[in-house]
Amino acid sequence: MASEEVVQFPDDFLIGTGSAAYQIEGGWDSDNKSPSIWDQYFHSKNIIVSNPSVVTLGPKKKCSNFHKGTDIHSEDPSRGFSIVNGDIACDSYNKLDEDIMNLVELGVNTYRFSISWPRVLPYADDRKVNAAGVEYYQSLIQNLLDNNITPVVTMYHWDLPNCLQDLGGWSNPNIIEYFVNYASFIFRTFGSQVKIWTTINEPRFVALAYGNENIAPSVGESFNGIADYMAIRNVLLAHAAAYKLYKSKYFAEQQGEISLCLDTMAYFPKNPDLEDDLIAVKKSYDFNIGIFTQPLKNGTFPQSVLDGIATTDEYENISLKRIVEFNEKEKEILIGSYDFIAFNYYESFLVTTMTEKDYLNETYLLNRDLGVVSTPNSNNMEDSFRGFTDVINWFVEHLDNPKLFVAENGIFEKPNEDESEKKIKYHHGILTELYKALKKGVAIKGYCVWSFMDSLEWTSGYFVKLFGIYAVDFNHPNRPRAKKSSFEFFQTLFKTKTLPSIKSN
Repeated sequence: MASEEVVQFPDDFLIGTGSAAYQIEGGWDSDNKSPSIWDQYFHSKNIIVSNPSVVTLGPKKKCSNFHKGTDIHSEDPSRGFSIVNGDIACDSYNKLDEDIMNLVELGVNTYRFSISWPRVLPYADDRKVNAAGVEYYQSLIQNLLDNNITPVVTMYHWDLPNCLQDLGGWSNPNIIEYFVNYASFIFRTFGSQVKIWTTINEPRFVALAYGNENIAPSVGESFNGIADYMAIRNVLLAHAAAYKLYKSKYFAEQQGEISLCLDTMAYFPKNPDLEDDLIAVKKSYDFNIGIFTQPLKNGTFPQSVLDGIATTDEYENISLKRIVEFNEKEKEILIGSYDFIAFNYYESFLVTTMTEKDYLNETYLLNRDLGVVSTPNSNNMEDSFRGFTDVINWFVEHLDNPKLFVAENGIFEKPNEDESEKKIKYHHGILTELYKALKKGVAIKGYCVWSFMDSLEWTSGYFVKLFGIYAVDFNHPNRPRAKKSSFEFFQTLFKTKTLPSIKSN
């Protein structure tokens, strides 16, 4: 998708890469850090990744003490399985200086990362502050600033202190006060140096974990379509309350900006000539993005979400009120509680309206409420490019042309293959679309490649989905980093803010 026009991004455009605390830091119990829900999940579920793409549950196999519980092939790479958790991960907690040097060499002017809630506040509130954890992030932030790299900080990237899950976690309304307490601590501790915040990363997945066995905290599928709606409501109110706190108490001095960070996908009708499939596209956006953005605009949930739930309730004879709309006081807190919209984007899906047979065979209430069958479309790279623009246009239309920040964008590579050509083509295509949007007047303030280095891809482990610009050798106890073949492309992009040309096919 080469273009004769030179793609030059504005001087003030933030461009770099990102990571998340649980996926890279390791040090799961170092220096008084308490367990997160993901520590509890992996340590209790004993996730095993086999050959190396199938996730199963089973007993731990024998391995050395050092490698125990780590996704690593120990002394015998041929054994065909690996036990997954984030106990060591990329060991970034102990390799901060090296990681900073790599960011500097890469040439980024921004770095998005998250703060681990249980690392700084082991008991979830600010009665007990973990000085070592605070020092780690202070050092990270100061090193970034010393090298002219703007920190973009995510306050919550899925690693809830496990002690809060004992109270119900995100399904309990009390989480709102805990999150506000945490946010206040974060603002007063780091806010003088951080000017771009995202409160909660991918709230849709935060909520899905409350009706799903395969995402921490793994509450269980019997709560699907119930606890996940509770979590959606609480996530939104927690974000909005933290936003209002910042504006009333910290903004005058700190002058920062705040957003949620939404996961997005593009949706295309499986059959563009079918009206039902066009409706499926609209419903997919409403259920997956609009359910979070519309409350921030006018304090309500999309009507298609309410209608879908009502239809399922009638069919299933459910009398429990599964989604609670916001009252007037809550609306006042929610409306306008963002300075920009941060979003993550990877791929597109083909969607079609469920048939009656599809509906009867579907066991998840959440999926019945939506009433759409989605098929992954990630192999169609041109649709990925087109879909990125569709997502931008959706935000422009539904949120009155807000400022945008692309917090994650990437494509994974398979293990033991050099897929740099595919990776470069993907990012070139996405960035070309982003440039077109800028020329049309869309306010996009920055873009981060996912990810800085290969890392723990949650239950997929370490060896299946490799997103990094730097490779990490997870079979080595020191976790050495190495530049991938695509490194020069990204270094040129970051240092010059010019999109390097590539050969068209």
